[in-house]
Amino acid sequence: MQEIKNLTDYKLSLCDRILDTAIKDFVRRGVKAVKMDDIAAALGISKRTLYELYDTKEQVILEGLKRHHRLKDEELAVYAQNLQHDVLDIIIFIYRRHINDAVVLNPAFYDDVSKYPQIVDYLKEQNRSRQQDFIRFMQRGVDEGFFRDDINYKIISHVYEALGSYMQRTRLYNEYSFEELFFNMLFVTLRGFCTAKGISKLDQFFATIRP
Repeated sequence: MQEIKNLTDYKLSLCDRILDTAIKDFVRRGVKAVKMDDIAAALGISKRTLYELYDTKEQVILEGLKRHHRLKDEELAVYAQNLQHDVLDIIIFIYRRHINDAVVLNPAFYDDVSKYPQIVDYLKEQNRSRQQDFIRFMQRGVDEGFFRDDINYKIISHVYEALGSYMQRTRLYNEYSFEELFFNMLFVTLRGFCTAKGISKLDQFFATIRP
């Protein structure tokens, strides 16, 4: 029983290592450029072992994205639950995290994942499931006095979704840096539904990141 348990623990640990390694390579090099052989070699395991755990490359991408999003959500939840952090602190935290991630992000990653139906369906479902979270978050901003109370934030959620879809469809990331895209798509629109209190805090942040 002990040997079986240890083997199970090993495989669980190996799964996490595979997904972490694969996602880092996919993001850095693009999905198409990374072969299953590359992932196995990076981990020092056989290709057979890799295929015993994941049948296809698409499955590795899908499970890797799910793990990546879960870890990011857990990290964000810890930050957001700190009562000293208001909604604008949280937005700035997310923005800084996106910018840090974008340093190693190959634009080809977006193009490549769009060719996998399961991945596309997963990302669409992610967007739908996060809409209610977005509405609740914006209401928190209203309650804290940073966001106006006369805005339909359900419409705003659709606006942000449309902006993200447009960025991917037109491949704007090939023309502008991710930092420039994130700044203009997020903060320019965000400032429009902030109260004077919210604008004041945002402008203080802008002064630290814009020349």
